[in-house]
Amino acid sequence: MALVKPKRRADLAVVQIDGEAVIYDERSGHIHRLNQTATLVFECCDGRSTIPDVAADFAAVYGAPVGQMERQIRSVIRRFQLRDLLERRA
Repeated sequence: MALVKPKRRADLAVVQIDGEAVIYDERSGHIHRLNQTATLVFECCDGRSTIPDVAADFAAVYGAPVGQMERQIRSVIRRFQLRDLLERRA
């Protein structure tokens, strides 16, 4: 089974203010505001990094267990998917 490599939609307008992202989705007309942690996760959605890779990096930085970080990152990514901020898998 291939590992998922989430990727941000290229057509979103993203601006960062004080480490927090403000995202405008012209297609839907919605504006999204991400806190600093969600912004970091969103930046990691580059289409190259897997969720376990991102979790390992976050765990190293925050000194938290990798499994805990992976669960939290998966939860954030699910919210990105629900808000249609990521490219859909083929």
